[in-house]
Amino acid sequence: MKKLGYKIIKTALCFLLVGGGIYWWKFSPVDAQTKQVTRMTLQQTVFGTGTLEAKTRVAISPYATGLVQTLHADQGDTVKSGELLVEMNAEDITQQLAVAEADLAIAKASIQRNEAEIAAARATLDYAKVTFERMDNLRQSNSVSQTDVDKSRQAYQVAVAHLEQAEKQKLEIEAEIVRHEAQIKYFRSKLAETQLKAPFDALVIRRNREQGSIVNPGVSIMDVVDTGQIWASVWVDETAMSTITPGLPVDIVFRAMPDKKFSGKVTRTSRETDRETREYRVDITPDTLPANWVLGQRLEVYIHIGKTDNCLAVPNNMICRDKQRTFVLVEEDGCIVERDVKIGIQTRQQTQILSGLDESDRLILHPLQHREHINRRIAQ
Repeated sequence: MKKLGYKIIKTALCFLLVGGGIYWWKFSPVDAQTKQVTRMTLQQTVFGTGTLEAKTRVAISPYATGLVQTLHADQGDTVKSGELLVEMNAEDITQQLAVAEADLAIAKASIQRNEAEIAAARATLDYAKVTFERMDNLRQSNSVSQTDVDKSRQAYQVAVAHLEQAEKQKLEIEAEIVRHEAQIKYFRSKLAETQLKAPFDALVIRRNREQGSIVNPGVSIMDVVDTGQIWASVWVDETAMSTITPGLPVDIVFRAMPDKKFSGKVTRTSRETDRETREYRVDITPDTLPANWVLGQRLEVYIHIGKTDNCLAVPNNMICRDKQRTFVLVEEDGCIVERDVKIGIQTRQQTQILSGLDESDRLILHPLQHREHINRRIAQ
């Protein structure tokens, strides 16, 4: 009998302990923080993801096959428009230019001698003409013989021929000068082509060849981008197409800097949608860039397409979803309960509540932590 009494007491204690544990686990008050539902102005946005890109990218490439003589810029350097980037070997062109300049100097010296010859030939012609005219007049009065007249005529004709020959020679020398000047211009242009310069203010993003490399036309020695035209190229769902126009303000968040927001605006929109993802491209110009930006850097954008004033809104992390339901956790008569809600527009941080809540409600913070505490009282 005594043993039976001990057994009953022991069993009762076990039930009390188990019951107390169940009560504590299921019905004891829990610590939960609450937040009052408020009204605010929500900026309606369209979300997109993309990368940082350069509108203008140029490959610095030689005009002709040659040897890379000197590199004046390296990957990561910022250069000014017209700044020398690469020198190609120009020894052959330099020699050809020197020969053409020497030929031009010789031709110019020749034309100076030719002009002296023309002056002498013209003086000889003038003298021969005067002599012939005088002899011809004297012949009419029989003062000189016909032979003397014929000799003076011959001398005159020879002087005319000499002058014509000298003048033709001058034309030939002038043609030579023009040819040599054209050659010099050509070789100088070829020499200039061995000096590869920055086409605009640029950033060298890649150096593809080193000094001493043999490079063909079309092969990039280095790649540069226009630093004045860096933009975000993002993909947006095609359903937002009718709401996005150039000039709309944008918030940009780089994934490498998730806590910092950069402003920008829509620059242009694509006229083609991706057939697989059903997204289309929007190009956005940032107002400023991070100090250490890189092309291809991932980012997210929020395009401001409108705003709604004086609406009920809750933080996004307070919205819960379960299959087809959308609900929040609220305090009701001191207990945690679920409340179905209908939501409207969503921003990066807030969600509009169309129905299910009013300004008197208090939301349970960190709802995911309290899903198992439904209907339990909140500790005071």
